[in-house]
Amino acid sequence: MDLRRQLMESFPDFPFLEPNSPDSAEACLRKVGWLKPGERVLGVERAGEGNMNLTLRVRTEQGTFIVKQARPWVEKYDHIPAPWERSTYERRFYETVARVPSVAARMPKLLFADDKAHLLVIEDFPGATDCSDVYAGRSLAKDHLAMLGRFLRVLHNSTESDPNPDFSNRDLRLLNHMHLFVVPLAEDNGLDLDRFEPGLSQAAAELQADTAYRAEVLELGKRYLSDGRFLLHGDFYPGSWLSTSQGLRIIDPEFCFQGDREYDLGVPLAHLALSRHPPEAARMLLDSYATPPTPSPVARRNWDPELVARYAGVEMMRRLIGVAQLPIPPSDGFRKDLLARSREAVLSGSLEPIVRLEARTP
Repeated sequence: MDLRRQLMESFPDFPFLEPNSPDSAEACLRKVGWLKPGERVLGVERAGEGNMNLTLRVRTEQGTFIVKQARPWVEKYDHIPAPWERSTYERRFYETVARVPSVAARMPKLLFADDKAHLLVIEDFPGATDCSDVYAGRSLAKDHLAMLGRFLRVLHNSTESDPNPDFSNRDLRLLNHMHLFVVPLAEDNGLDLDRFEPGLSQAAAELQADTAYRAEVLELGKRYLSDGRFLLHGDFYPGSWLSTSQGLRIIDPEFCFQGDREYDLGVPLAHLALSRHPPEAARMLLDSYATPPTPSPVARRNWDPELVARYAGVEMMRRLIGVAQLPIPPSDGFRKDLLARSREAVLSGSLEPIVRLEARTP
């Protein structure tokens, strides 16, 4: 029996949502008390890929809204178990940033949450799409890149505090740790990489046998699992950036935790390289993160460019030879080149292999 069916049968009373089923959505939303008396669900459709969660656009007489439900598996890879509680951490993130106006303004509104049903109801932006098309050649606008840097800077600076168990997100972090720092470098991970690029399997095998690289990745993994002082989005990449008629919006903070702010900054830099953006794009994001509109003691605190480079290198590596593949067109040499740049960034702590500019102290 597959994992999804086994788990659904293990929890017969849980209100599991079903895609393309208005009856399922109406029964679940009525059970948790979201629907108004007499309000009926008229239509349901998937809203995006939904890598971790089932994400649906629901239509009633009152309009549309997004419903996200965490289930005890990874939605896109339903053979992988995942912690249900991620929806609770995502709720806490929305509630925390609601007190930071410039951050909240760049996110959809959280309209309702039910921790027992592991369900969130979120503001809908009809016609919106995520930014995954950057891997197929679309470039992000300069003002969007600047906004992404400012978003992270304000998020981190406004939430700095002692580690709070409400944001440990330990189980999901452990799952992500496996797919960031462990699975891609496992020799028997079973991935057929040559279907993405000829010779990529051999390049991956050479990296997997590189003891110096593996040691650095292992140490960085320990840092990732350590609690820090900054609230992170935790998955800040184009799939979490939504293009709407009102501008760019940030979604899907279920991977949030308190840790190194350099992790949140390294991830988008890796994806700018993976999507073939020019050096100016990385420079725009970095400069927007490093330069506040008005000086403040918090904003002047240095972040570590070497740590940013190492996190970016690992994110690049896992997206090239790990399970979480991106919609990058088949290539001839591009992936192997990026894998070599990942090695250089992790071992040297230099931003240059990632963003093709010399590391500068902010």
